[in-house]
Amino acid sequence: MREYSEEFLGNPEHDGDGPPIDYASEEPFRSLDAARRDGRIRVYCLGVGIDSLNYVGDVLTLAVFDSDVFDAIFDGMVDQNDEGDVDAEEYSFTPEAMRRLLDTQPIAPSGAACLHLASEYLSEGTLM
Repeated sequence: MREYSEEFLGNPEHDGDGPPIDYASEEPFRSLDAARRDGRIRVYCLGVGIDSLNYVGDVLTLAVFDSDVFDAIFDGMVDQNDEGDVDAEEYSFTPEAMRRLLDTQPIAPSGAACLHLASEYLSEGTLM
């Protein structure tokens, strides 16, 4: 939730230096958690991996949002944040779209693994 707040909404880093987040009343945390509890956001662990170049561990996760929930929570999505440009292009989870995305965009290995696994699971109907 902190990453969505920082990356998509341009909020400052929630790194523990400031006051603790009140997840029950602060936005977007309240809305994200309510939608998760209602089954309108589903979160999956796709696996755990170690990057072979830097030995950093990654927990590969996927969040699937109902479209109206995503549109409501991220209505104020920013074009840029402290880390750079935000790519808000919409992608379909088809094999062709995923291949195009993986072939044309700079994506970290962990992100590429998530996209690959997510497209496989979604095409199999494993994730609903």
